[in-house]
Amino acid sequence: MDCGGSLGIGIAVRRIADSVTVVSVAGEIDSSNGDSLFETLSSALPETTLMIADFGEVTFCGSSGLRALLLVSEACADRGADFVLLPSPVVRRAVEACRLGGVLRLAEAGDTVTTLVTGRS
Repeated sequence: MDCGGSLGIGIAVRRIADSVTVVSVAGEIDSSNGDSLFETLSSALPETTLMIADFGEVTFCGSSGLRALLLVSEACADRGADFVLLPSPVVRRAVEACRLGGVLRLAEAGDTVTTLVTGRS
């Protein structure tokens, strides 16, 4: 799914393995597209046991983006699914500045989608 155009972000959802969903996001996340991001992330939840939010190409993440991440992380927990955020440096700084590192599970620096799925570095 591409939510580009006037929304300023691109979103691709793909299912890998049996129940692993990777949502790759690129661009700037702000109040103009935070709700669309949340809806896209939420729509991927029903058959997911692990959701990886790949925000490696996100160049700005405002409070609307952080809100979407928090809500989806909580929805995953409610369903017994795991949620991992693979952040860009910009997103990592936003999460850390808002002290959300204890709430959102952040991938380690150097992790990739592959290492998160396979457990190998």
